[in-house]
Amino acid sequence: MKYEQKTIETAHSASWRKMGKSMSHRTAQAQTADEGRTQPPRDQNRELRTGTWSIYAEGGLSWATDVWYQNLDAKKSYKVAPAVGGGVDYTIRPWVRMGAEYLWSRYRREQRFSQLDTKTMPVKAYGNYLVNYHDARLGAGFNVMELWPNRRTQWLNIWAGTGVGCTFAKGNEYGIYFSNTKTQGGKTSPFIDGESVSNDGSITMTGSVRTSNRHENFKKLYVPASLHIEADVSRQLSIGLKGEIDWLMNRKAIAPKNYAFALVTLRYNFVASRAKVQRTRYEGEIATLGDRLNVLQRKAAEAKELADEAENARRQAEQKNADLQHRLQDCETAKPAVTAAVQPSHFVQFDHNSSFISRAEADRLKAFAQSVRGKKLSLLAEASTPGSDDYNVQLSERRLRRVVEALVKEGFSPEDLHPTTAIGEQNGKPSAEGRRVTITVEQSK
Repeated sequence: MKYEQKTIETAHSASWRKMGKSMSHRTAQAQTADEGRTQPPRDQNRELRTGTWSIYAEGGLSWATDVWYQNLDAKKSYKVAPAVGGGVDYTIRPWVRMGAEYLWSRYRREQRFSQLDTKTMPVKAYGNYLVNYHDARLGAGFNVMELWPNRRTQWLNIWAGTGVGCTFAKGNEYGIYFSNTKTQGGKTSPFIDGESVSNDGSITMTGSVRTSNRHENFKKLYVPASLHIEADVSRQLSIGLKGEIDWLMNRKAIAPKNYAFALVTLRYNFVASRAKVQRTRYEGEIATLGDRLNVLQRKAAEAKELADEAENARRQAEQKNADLQHRLQDCETAKPAVTAAVQPSHFVQFDHNSSFISRAEADRLKAFAQSVRGKKLSLLAEASTPGSDDYNVQLSERRLRRVVEALVKEGFSPEDLHPTTAIGEQNGKPSAEGRRVTITVEQSK
């Protein structure tokens, strides 16, 4: 009884250990299933300014130096012109970006003479010069703030830029002129300041007013240099201040020497907003949790299946235990009656995990059978302890069947062979003593 109970508990606990190892292994796998989640927005340059596009608008003031048409007695503010424009940039890395830009400005010069030079004719009384400048350039910018590693002010960036551009200018000069002439003796000459008129002969005085509108245009290459300070208002919006100087190439007489700009910029960065990144992240989290839930549900189903198998194994073991107990009780009941009259006479030895009778054992069995022919025999078949209980019972039954067949061939009838019992590993013998069929000659009453 104690041996049977120990065998059942060992088989039952082994099933649970197997299920526990399987669950532990699968749990360890589930812990790594949530790798590669979307990271939350960090508002750092390597995230916002790596392989991203941006567009911007700008506006402010500009100056043109060394303009051939000078202001005379006019407002000083005419030297300053409005400027507006915009551009597009592609930020390759947080420290470098490439882009294209367009700027428009309008320059005005005016001449209002407080004193007129009447010694030369015609006399210029008023002048106005108005020209529109269209600047287009390709350039590159370099973020000097990236010279400081691990800086915390990720929202502030200072870009130094250069490149090459072309300016297209088109305008006109408007002027008002007047002149006085005298005709005397068929000769016409300017009537200038200090001119005298004699009383002799006839003189014709002529005064005229003339206006002119002269058009001019030019196209020149220039090299820009700019410094652009930008501050991020959000992940997508930046504001900034920009200063720029453009040097014109091969300007000759009409084009200015250089342009200077002071601009305010408003930039839109094509990056995902914080809300969108957070939404993507949480959607990824929900998807990951859903996957983990599916995995856990599958594991729970597998665990239930293992538990059901363990429960079935336990019931079978209990049933087998009850059968073995019943057989043991039968053996215990029959044992007192035959103990005194029954003595072991012969055993057939078997190899490990084998039910075949070797030639030597067959010869020994044949000799024994010839010596006890006509007597009643009882047979007890066993198996050693290695292996499962159920398998050992089947192995002992096969061994018993082999010995019975050999005895029948030697002239014994099945009625002479009783009882025949296969008990498997019930007696708990781990060595060769448990791998045999014991034949007992029953004494005549």
